[in-house]
Amino acid sequence: MSRPTARLLLFLLAAAPISAAQELKLIPEPRHVHRKEGAFTITTQTRIVATTAEDRVAAETLAEEIESAGGNRPSIRISQTAPEGANLIYLGRLGERASLDNGLASRNLVLDDAGNEEGYLLEVSPQRVIVAARTAAGVFYGAQTLRQLIQPGDGKRLVCPAVAIRDWPAMRWRGLHDDISRGPIPTMEFFKQQIRTLAEFRLNLFALYIEHVFDYQGHPLIAPGEAALTPTEIKELVEYAARYHVTVLPEQQAFGHLHHVLKYEVYAELAETPHGHVLAPVQEKSYELIRQLYAELVPLFPGPLFHIGADETFELGRGQTKARGEEIGLGRVYLEHVKRVAEMMALYRKQLLFWHDIAVKYPELLGILPKELVAVIWDYEPKASFEDQIAPFKKAGLGVFVAPGASNWNRIYPNLDAALVNIKNLVRDGQKAGALGMLNTTWDDNGEAIFGMTWPAVVFGAAAAWQPGESSIEAFQNKYDWAFYRHANRTFQDAITQLSRSHALLAGAGLRGANDDLFWVDPFTETGQRQIEKGNGVARELRLNAERALESLYRHRAAARAHADTIEPLVFAALRLDALGMKLQFAAEVSRFYWDAYLNQGDRARVWRNLAEISGINARLEDLRDSTTRLRGFYAERWLAENRPYWLPNVLVKYDLLAQTYQSKILAIKAAGQQFRDLSLLPPPQQLGLYIRP
Repeated sequence: MSRPTARLLLFLLAAAPISAAQELKLIPEPRHVHRKEGAFTITTQTRIVATTAEDRVAAETLAEEIESAGGNRPSIRISQTAPEGANLIYLGRLGERASLDNGLASRNLVLDDAGNEEGYLLEVSPQRVIVAARTAAGVFYGAQTLRQLIQPGDGKRLVCPAVAIRDWPAMRWRGLHDDISRGPIPTMEFFKQQIRTLAEFRLNLFALYIEHVFDYQGHPLIAPGEAALTPTEIKELVEYAARYHVTVLPEQQAFGHLHHVLKYEVYAELAETPHGHVLAPVQEKSYELIRQLYAELVPLFPGPLFHIGADETFELGRGQTKARGEEIGLGRVYLEHVKRVAEMMALYRKQLLFWHDIAVKYPELLGILPKELVAVIWDYEPKASFEDQIAPFKKAGLGVFVAPGASNWNRIYPNLDAALVNIKNLVRDGQKAGALGMLNTTWDDNGEAIFGMTWPAVVFGAAAAWQPGESSIEAFQNKYDWAFYRHANRTFQDAITQLSRSHALLAGAGLRGANDDLFWVDPFTETGQRQIEKGNGVARELRLNAERALESLYRHRAAARAHADTIEPLVFAALRLDALGMKLQFAAEVSRFYWDAYLNQGDRARVWRNLAEISGINARLEDLRDSTTRLRGFYAERWLAENRPYWLPNVLVKYDLLAQTYQSKILAIKAAGQQFRDLSLLPPPQQLGLYIRP
């Protein structure tokens, strides 16, 4: 190649935007990226200078990144004087110093009106790095992008490739909605860890789903006192989140999902049905309760948003409200309750969110609602389009949020095949409709979920809400190892893919995926044996996927330079999926071995060989018991790494009962052997819960 041709090629590469920022492996993908020649080298003399103390947290995240990458931690200086010289990282504010604005503009780096208050400019040259924005949030987000650019150079040096980036978010609010009411209640330390990671990937909203876990002083029966969030903790959490430009959004249910309140006799008269889940809107005391709860909770959260819940009110009209529903219709009853709660909340001057699933059934009545209300559109299926869910609310003049899901609930590992498609399409359609924001949801329906498994879905949601239009799942997965773990290849992403593949594998066998219920089912009942027989054909592939992922995680977990604590939840998921595959295999083999012995009782040696395969030293039932008790210990470790001890016994008892099931079967097989020794007669297989014949 001639020198002129080479120079032309370099010019074209430098001038053209890099589609999806693939080469740089940035999550979220910046809107405009231009590569330049050269790189900025980080040395022991590199310093970080910020123009205001408000940007110190952004500077600290950069210093920590450099140190974790193997460099010396740079000094941080706060100075309103424009820094001179090279070898520095400068965090500056647009609009405060003409020399900064004009210098960037001369190099075509301008944040115009389209770039909102969270936008930023990032310029890396061989001499210095500049992060500039109008606000502290913008500076912080620019610093997070810069962190992902820092990479090993020659020898022990760290370098940043020379680039020019203009970037801003597609959606105003980009949030995670975390269920803290159905078992896991995070520790303060884990809450803070979540907040730091959300902020790292440009999420600015952290929604806490509350049914009964706030320590209401006026209603002390409601919350579990040993684990509830206190006002002091809430204040600490809100202040901590603000440092990272994250708003904490409370969701206190005000209609349905209130069983943990209504189960008490003190509140029984407020229940639509006895000890049910739904507040009766015909009871004036229901509104007194809501008013009193909100009077304690709302002032603790200074953010502009509040979520009143109001989803899945299935019991409405079946109890106290039956006559009223027959008189004016359930749709009007429902919407009038939501309207009244909104009116009660007016004094707090919050923008109110509510779940859309009931209101969408009554599009002709949506005009009842105040126009300030915001419908949160939730649907967790991997549908091609969600426009039909959004349109009625836009037509009624209401604002909308979109709420996809991580598909982590009731599952051994999140179903990412479903979750990522759901997130991609619902966020895309939300952007088309001008949605105010996104709340990516995680749920803990059966109280078992380990949050550390959900990060791929959470981070993809962050990318989809920041990036305009439809986000690419493939592009995201190709960058995930670097952006999340600071690991150069797809090792961890490939392990994640293998774990998630278990759902499609088991669904293809006629089961509902790698769900908790399948793991807990007693395999020695007629129903359990049918499920075992369905899954047995794919058990080997299920185990191979889990074991290959586990081997890779064991070999490479030390290579995760960032978020290394999330590797252990993946290890646990792999172990549990392997144990499920073992159960599908071994329970079927136990049944077949016993049937073979039963059908060939005249061959005593054959009988004893078969019984020894079922139970004995290193036999199948012992393997199933041992894997269950081992997982019990690992689960407790994972739980306590994230959560308060509250609720943990409700999950551990499931491990205990399953292990007891295997131990009881061991004893039953030994008793069958003793009977054969004494009477030369085995009990019928069905008597032992064995129905799968050879």
